[in-house]
Amino acid sequence: MKRLLLSISAAVLLLTGAGCTSGIVSSITGGNAVEGKWKLAFDLPSGWVEVVGYAQPNESLPTLSQDVNHTMETVSLQSTDKPIARTTTPVDTISKEGYVSTDYTKIDVDTLDSRRSIPKDATDLGSGFWKAAGVANDCKPGSCTTTYYLQTSSGEKYMFTVWQVGQEASVAEAVILSAKPVTSFTDTVPAATASDVKTNE
Repeated sequence: MKRLLLSISAAVLLLTGAGCTSGIVSSITGGNAVEGKWKLAFDLPSGWVEVVGYAQPNESLPTLSQDVNHTMETVSLQSTDKPIARTTTPVDTISKEGYVSTDYTKIDVDTLDSRRSIPKDATDLGSGFWKAAGVANDCKPGSCTTTYYLQTSSGEKYMFTVWQVGQEASVAEAVILSAKPVTSFTDTVPAATASDVKTNE
């Protein structure tokens, strides 16, 4: 009889313990809750920053802001905390020390409409990630332009556009593949209502 009671008690304890973990919010990789300011969180290498979109330096030098929030549709991840002159040559009055035009990686991350299709010829990288093929990718020694996509388990879609000069493409890909949907926002925007927060359960 004692053995029977002990067995029942052990079973109750196991079931109670299991119930304690049922509220944990999982990311696309099945981990614990993910905190972040934006919709996705990333493992960024040392020196990298996540910034609000900005105009490239041309007539004036823009100020980079790291005050991103979860209501933004686009953010940029980059290997420098200086503005990047990617397609323009700033006027001579702008100090060359104030911006970067070589040796950089810049990843623009855009939220896509859920109805938008991922290109059929894209390469499946697993865990919801895809890499575009063909003309979307223009890689040559010292310079690369590449496009990636992510579809989360809850159906949200994102596009990553990568520009690189003088850096390894593998670093940008590692940053992209580290993306996880945020389940707990830490930005400065007033707390979202329950209908605004997607838990990816």
